[in-house]
This record gives sequence, structure tokens and C-alpha cells, in this order.
Amino acid sequence: MSKNAGATFLKAPAEGPDTRRVGEDAGSSSSRWRAAVAAIVVLGLVASLTASLLWRTSVHDRERQTFETSAAHVSGALATLLRRDTDFVKSVRAVLTVQPNLGAGGFDRWLSLLEDRQGEPRRYRALLVKRVPAGQLASFQARRNSEAAFRSLVGGRIEAIAPSDRPYYCLLSGGSADLEYDPEVALLLQGDWCDPTSLIGGYQHNGTTRAQFTQALTESGGYGVYSVTLSSVTSLIVEVAAYRQGAPVRTAAQRRAAVLGWVLGSFDIGSLMRSAIGDAHHMAVTLYHANPGLGPEYIGHMETGGAGHAFTHRSTLQADGTWIVQVTGSAPVSGPSADLQALAVLLAGVIATLLLAALVLVLGRSRERAMAMVREKTGQLRHQAMHDSLTGLPNRTLALDRIEQMLARARRQALPVAALYVDVDGFKAVNDSFGHAAGDELLRSVAKRLESVVRQGDTAARLAGDEFVVLVEGSTLDAGPELVAERLLEVLRQPYQMRDGGGRELSVTASIGIALGLRESADELLRDADIALYEAKASGRNRCVLFKSEMQTAVQDRLTLQMDLADALDRGELFLLYQPTFDLRSEAIIGVEALIRWRHPTRGVVPPMEFIPVAEATGLIVPIGRWVLREACRQAASWHAQGQDLGVSVNISARQLDTDELIDDVRLALHDSGLPESALTLEVTETALMRDPEATAARLRSLKALGVRVAIDDFGTGYSSLAYLRQFPADVVKIDRSFISEIADSKQTTALIHTLVQLGKALEIETLAEGIEDRLQLETLQRQQCDHGQGFLFSRPLEVGAVEEFMRSAAAGAAAK
Repeated sequence: MSKNAGATFLKAPAEGPDTRRVGEDAGSSSSRWRAAVAAIVVLGLVASLTASLLWRTSVHDRERQTFETSAAHVSGALATLLRRDTDFVKSVRAVLTVQPNLGAGGFDRWLSLLEDRQGEPRRYRALLVKRVPAGQLASFQARRNSEAAFRSLVGGRIEAIAPSDRPYYCLLSGGSADLEYDPEVALLLQGDWCDPTSLIGGYQHNGTTRAQFTQALTESGGYGVYSVTLSSVTSLIVEVAAYRQGAPVRTAAQRRAAVLGWVLGSFDIGSLMRSAIGDAHHMAVTLYHANPGLGPEYIGHMETGGAGHAFTHRSTLQADGTWIVQVTGSAPVSGPSADLQALAVLLAGVIATLLLAALVLVLGRSRERAMAMVREKTGQLRHQAMHDSLTGLPNRTLALDRIEQMLARARRQALPVAALYVDVDGFKAVNDSFGHAAGDELLRSVAKRLESVVRQGDTAARLAGDEFVVLVEGSTLDAGPELVAERLLEVLRQPYQMRDGGGRELSVTASIGIALGLRESADELLRDADIALYEAKASGRNRCVLFKSEMQTAVQDRLTLQMDLADALDRGELFLLYQPTFDLRSEAIIGVEALIRWRHPTRGVVPPMEFIPVAEATGLIVPIGRWVLREACRQAASWHAQGQDLGVSVNISARQLDTDELIDDVRLALHDSGLPESALTLEVTETALMRDPEATAARLRSLKALGVRVAIDDFGTGYSSLAYLRQFPADVVKIDRSFISEIADSKQTTALIHTLVQLGKALEIETLAEGIEDRLQLETLQRQQCDHGQGFLFSRPLEVGAVEEFMRSAAAGAAAK
């Protein structure tokens, strides 16, 4: 064995199997690493590319979802506005049906009443077209053309229709359309609408003439809709036929025979669509309507800045006809486009691949958070579209949807359902007295209390202003909806601690109308609840009323009475009776009280208790009271000229006493009639005095400065006026008839009358007893030294001639003694 041999032995292991195994292991490890790296790279690239594509798809989906939400909101808002406008046309048709002889002046007054009740400036325009038989053509045109309202409507340019062999004519009768921008249109509209050659309205659809279109509406009974552009102004025209009241209209022939005329409502299509779109951007809205017997007709189009055509939303609305709304556009993009976002994801995926699982995990979590934010924002948009921003309650749109669902469940499962229409009493006074911030705070408090009362399965929603609705069904109604309403009233009448205004405590009440049971639609259920709410308000508020079918008839009768009363002054249907007043010591006549009556052409004499509340509620009491004041002064001045030195008393309403116009009315009535100021007495009730005691006292002092006398009517029946009697400049207190009627049965009443008479003497105020009907009452009042009186014992209310005959008989009797 040599040294070299040993050297060889020592080198052998470096090249032997163990060394190769280590190299092979290292190579294998390197291969596995490269394979792992390659796998990571490949998988990372695949995952990154997949994530990029998924991200792009997700962004597109989110944009579509956002667009659909905005488009549904625009469609819903447009449906609400269209129903509002078609409801107006429906109301005009109802008025024409109830009052077929309504002229241009009457229609103008009706529309003014509608606007006064809504408290909004004029936004509605309409035309009335009457079907005039050939035999009435001349008289109709003469009557129509003589009306100032019609001449104003057509700008004073009258176009007469020459008679022909036509059996009837379709002529413009009146309206409220603004035709001043194009006088030629005013002349064109005066033509015969039923003439086959007529171009009135510019309507033509697929060869259909105006006359054919009018005939189609008449026979179908449906609504016709089209758009007209005049002087660069595009208007939406809603047209419908009106029929005779009570006439059968089941068939086309019956409708042709019963037609009275046609109503055309005109609305600014641009304003309508702008209101529906609101703050929505990147939208284009196109509106169509399916007219009777025709296909969908283009009505109007509007788009906001930057509107594209990435998405399309098409919906069908039912609002007295079929409307088709097509919304196109794209969701607003505030950041990079979907492609750029996808590229960013891909790059991020590559980086994530190089940073291995940690960065991939971070990216995944980031995406999760991003998706959660998108879902949250989408939910917020959906919530805002369906909820009231002030109170957080469901809004009218969501409430109507839930009512429809509730009615559907009730039909399937025979569940009881009810809608409770809630209105806050005196909310306007809160706004006027404490400001809108306090009003908003009160509405939020009311909403919280409503939510605290209803079950989880029931709904409390805000409809508008201070109007809410509570929807209940199932076991909630087992004990009756009135108990639910009473619970709501109890909770709402509790004092409210207001943060605004120094933490004041505010007490208000509410009125509730209840509609119980199934209806054809949500609108019908709300309508019946609203009618019941009106009855609750009229009955004194702070109560609930359950809807009954006769209430609908009562509402229609009340509206008819209101419209008739608006024309009663012009038609000379109002007249005065005069009830004499007497000196109780001498039993001699000293004056009269003017009492208003209404002789209706079909109802006969309407009692004051029926029409005076209507006049008070609508404000008609002011012109009526002005007429009573002037007529009474004129008649009293006439008696003075005949040597009859009689005073006259006139009742003043609370509405008249609210403004300084009353002072000018009294001054003018005295000046025009020549009646001495001291001969006029103004009678004011205790309730009217206490509406605003300080302002009322100042106004009465101004009236006293004119020289007239002031009497407090129904004294002792209202507020405790003893504390205020020295504040008001009264000359007379009238003891209410309820005290006089109890003289024979109650010693306490006699003592009270004695106290009132002595109080008057102490304050140097005359006392006058109302409702004296027998000698016992008269003798008791004479013993108590009451100054004056009136009642059926002396005389009932009389017409002018009867008053004069009564005075002659009294004078003859006095002479005979």
C-alpha cells in the first residue's frame, strides 16, 4: 500500500454515490424550487388574470345595479307625477259631469278654489270642449262669448262657427290654458273639434285625424295622451270624455249618446320630466303612452348631461292608461373605468404572486372590503329611495307597495287588514309659531312614537307633511282597529319636550281616519282612510273615525255644496231676514238683527248650519260677510229715511275678524249707505274673540273709533270671558238662549242671569237676552232688569216687507193705547 494508494482512497468519497446523492438532492431541490416558483408564477398569473376578469365583471354589475336603482326611482317619481296630473283631469271631468252647464267663469272660480285649498300657485291648465246640438249653436256661442273669462281665455279674439247641416258641434267652452303666446292658436281652438277636416290641436297619429281621435276617446271612455309643441314649448295633453251623470256608459253606443264634452289637461312635459329625474345624472328618459285603439305614442324625451346608452330600463305604468317609460344611460363613474380597474387588479395580482401568500391574502381581504362597501352603498341608495329622509320611516312609495302586499296576503289567507291615516292637529300653527326646525323635530318625535306602538310585522310610514299611515293586519286587529287608533292617540297626545327653543314643552293632538277590510288597490284603501280622517277633523279633531260607505257620498255632496256656494253671491241666491229686538221695559221695537239665508235653485232654502261651516272652512265667509254688512246697512239706512229709527246688528265671523280688511269694509258700508255709525252693531262670538285676544281687542278698538257698537254674542257659553270683558270694548252682551230656556226649571240659571245683568250694569254694558219664547221668561227678565231681548215671543225672523208691516202694526197698537 503506497502513499498514492492512500491518496486515491481519500478522494474516492468526493465522487462516490454519497456526493452524487447530495448533488442530486441539491439539483432536485433546485428543480422543485424552480417548479414551485414556476407553479407559483403560473398559478399567480392565472389567478391574477382570473381576478382581473372577475373584477371587471363585478364593476359592470355594480354599475348596472346602481343604474337600475336610479332608473326605478325615476320611473316611480314619474308615475307619481303622472297620477297627480291625471287626477286633476279626472277632477275636472267630475266637475263637468256634476255641473254640465259650467261656463268659463264658473270653471275659473272652481280652479281658484282648488288652488286655495292646496295652497300652491297655479300649475294646472285645462280646456273644456262641449258637445253642442245644432239647435243650440247660436245660444251657446252667444252665452259663451259674453263671458269675460272666455274672452280672456282666447285673448279677446272671438271666432264664430257658422251653422251647417251637422247634427252637433264640438266647441271650446272655457278653460285655464295660457294661450297668449300664440293668438292664432286661440282662434284655431274655437273651431269645430268634431269636423273631420279640423286641424285643431295639431294631432295626427298614423293618419288618424282629430275628429277620429275624439270619437275613439268618446267610444272607449279611456284617456288619450299626446304632446304638442307650440312656440318652442312642449306640453303634455291628457284628454278624456265626460258623460251625463247617471247615464249608462257600458257600450260604445251608450257612451256616444251620453257624452257631454271633453276635458283637455295641459302640463309642461319638460317640467314634469325634470322633476322626475331630479338629481339623477347620466340618464335619458323617453315617455310613451298607449292611446285607445292605437299603438304606443311618443310623448317626450329628456336627458341629463353625459347620458350614455350602456344600460336600458323599460317599465310600464298604469295611471289612467298605460304609460311606457324607457330609461337609458350609464351609472355615474367617479373613478377609473372598469378596464383600468381590471388592469390594476392584474398588476396587483402579479405583485401578490411575487410576495407569495401574504400579499395574496391582503389583496383578498381588500377585495372583500371593497365588495362589502359596494353592497353597503347599494343598500343605502335603495333605502334612500324607499324611506323618508326626515323621519327614516318608509315613504309613500314603499307604503303603497306594502299595502298591496298586505292586501294580497289578506286575499289568500282571509286576514283582517286596516290602514290608519294619522294627521297631526295644528301642525301648521307649530311651524308658524316656532319655525320649521321645531316642526321637523316634532315630526321626528311623532315618527318615533308611532314606531314604538306598532308591531314588528306592521308598518308606520310618512306620506307627506304631517300625514302618516299605520298599516296593521292579522292578530293586531282582533280587538278592533279603534283600539289600535286609541292607543296611537294616547301616545301622540303626551307632551313633547322640544330641544329647539329653550327646551319648551309642546302638547299637540292627532286625528285618525280608519279604513278596514279589503279594497281593489292600495290607493282605494288610502282614499277611504283619508275620507274618514276628514270626518275626524270635522268632528272636532283628537279622535278616530272608521270609514263608512256613506262618507264617500257625503264628501261629494260637500264638494258640490261648496262649488254652488261659490256662485251663490253672483247668482243672487243669498238674502237677509231681520229679527226684531225690543226694549224689555216698554216692549217697543228698537232694532233688528240681520240673519243670512240661502235659497238654492234645487235644494230650496239651505239652513245656515249647513252652509256657514262650509263658508268658514273655505274662506267664502269673508266675501259673504262683506255682502251681509253692506246689504244690512243699506236696508237700515232706507228705514231711517222712512222715519224708522232702527238699529241693525250684523254678525261678524272669526275669519273676518282675523284681518284689518274688516275695518275698511265697515267704513265703506257706512259711507255708501249713509247709515249713522251709532245705528250699526257688530256681533262677535266669545270663541272668535279668544282666537287672538290681543289682536282682536286692538281691531275692535279701531272699529269703535268709527262710532259703531260692539256686542258679544252667545255670552257665557264659550271661554270664561269675565277676565277679558274689560279688555274688549263691548257695548252689549247677549245672554245665550240656552240660559233663557232653563229659567222655569233652574233657580241656578235665574241666579246666573241676575249675575250677568248686574255685571253689565256695573260695567255700563247693555244686556240683551236671546230666545225669549214665553211670558214667564219675559217677566223673569223684566224683574231682573235685563235691558233688551229678542225671540219668537215677539217675532220670528222676517223679510223686509214683513218687518215694515210689523212696525206699522206696533205703531198702530201704541197709538190705540
